[in-house]
Amino acid sequence: MASPSDPSPPFDPLTATAVELLTSLQNGSLTSVQIVTRYLAQIQAHNRSGLRLRAIISPTPLALALSHAHALDRERAAGTPRSPLHGIPLLVKDAIATCAATGLPTTGGATAFAHCHARENADVVERLLQQGLIVLGKASLTEFCGHKAARTTAGWGALNGQTQSAYVRGGVRAGDLFMGRSGPGGSSSGSAVGVSAGFAPLALGTETSGSVVMPANRAGLYAMTPTLGSVSLDGVFRLSRAFDKLGAMARCPADLALLMRALKGSNVGESIGRGWDDVSIGFVDPRVWDAFRYNDPRDESVDKQIITQYEWAMAQITKRGGKVAYPIELPSMESLQYEGKSVTRSVAFHQIPSLMEEFCSKLVDPPVRSLPELIAWNEAHASRAMPEPHTDQADLLETLESGMTDAAAAAALAHGRRLAGPEGIDRALAEHGVDFIIGPGDCAICAVAALAGYPTAVVPLGILEGEGGMGQPQGLMMISGAGGEGRMLEFMRLWEDVVGGWKIPLLLRAAEEAG
Repeated sequence: MASPSDPSPPFDPLTATAVELLTSLQNGSLTSVQIVTRYLAQIQAHNRSGLRLRAIISPTPLALALSHAHALDRERAAGTPRSPLHGIPLLVKDAIATCAATGLPTTGGATAFAHCHARENADVVERLLQQGLIVLGKASLTEFCGHKAARTTAGWGALNGQTQSAYVRGGVRAGDLFMGRSGPGGSSSGSAVGVSAGFAPLALGTETSGSVVMPANRAGLYAMTPTLGSVSLDGVFRLSRAFDKLGAMARCPADLALLMRALKGSNVGESIGRGWDDVSIGFVDPRVWDAFRYNDPRDESVDKQIITQYEWAMAQITKRGGKVAYPIELPSMESLQYEGKSVTRSVAFHQIPSLMEEFCSKLVDPPVRSLPELIAWNEAHASRAMPEPHTDQADLLETLESGMTDAAAAAALAHGRRLAGPEGIDRALAEHGVDFIIGPGDCAICAVAALAGYPTAVVPLGILEGEGGMGQPQGLMMISGAGGEGRMLEFMRLWEDVVGGWKIPLLLRAAEEAG
């Protein structure tokens, strides 16, 4: 058996999958102590130092992480592993509550909560700990999941600064704010960057409308959010009761399936041997769904790469015997509005004040207990709470002026659910006889699924080259009807053979070789 004190355990954090680590744990060639030690060293090397990715707000203190790992190693040695993921580490987005016993604050990315701990762990954290997983750190996020300043850059928060992509040399470009091409994409960016950077093999994020799948797309990962309501959100900061979901990220489909089963408590994604002749997929028109909307300034070379890769994906599926329907029509975002406004945004703005109070109530001695108190605290500590480049809290202020009633919110939600779900995604699936629908990695079909409460997912496809592409991954966005997670996981298993295994970020490999 490998020695727990071995400084060079036999695995590479940039390539190792959870399945590979489990095999080594089972045959005794590796211990959880070694695994934890190596991943924490990788975090130390490139989170605040090295490439300065800032994907982690709070790593688990070494002594606590090793104590937990030792205990799990003893359980495995006694022949009593708790689950298939016993002894495997993961990252948890810092919108998910963790109590003081974990050594991890719960901040939402905000300076006001920098030193706060939750009274108890979120349901999902407790569930995973009981299954023998190890939380290695709290992943960074867009502050309050993107609901603070107007058009906050994805991955930015006053507490932790800007999370950077592990693929883009030089990080987020000046002026490339919100969802600009050089950014990590989406509020769960720390979770995605953390997995791509070898900080852990698995991660949890949260999503209101694309905040898991879009950063996973730009990190070259496999990711999924389940059907709304199928995984508990108790103890999770969220922007809306109507749309928010947890999501899982991994480097390979097998790892993702294991984590999804751990979250859902079911056999979702267990292989039943389907082949390509069982695959039926609809593809949307990438031009209709504006696959280029985050290329600013527009770069014809990048546009062409996106289209070429997308068409290649359809051709590969057809070549292998799968059915492809193209183009699939879905309701436009404009057609899904209610009384001229976005349903997702208006309902979320109505619900956030009560959700902020709920979040504060789950913390031990927070400095504020309501949205008005938070706004006042930010004003009083503006240099820390609202530094450049986001020196306002326009979204928080606008939330206080929502004016929407519960009845109006219910009407808007019912309208959006019907048009996006039964009359949108479900109708398209039935009319074309397909199991799920695919679009370009950065497109808005995930917003249609969010409004319907349906699963979203992403798979890797290729790399965007040249000055405009910056070496950033570009994948395929996937949506399905309610309960469609299993068929999408089956497709992922087949798709991995098409695109090959995990592609290591060149910046990290170069840094490792130079070091």
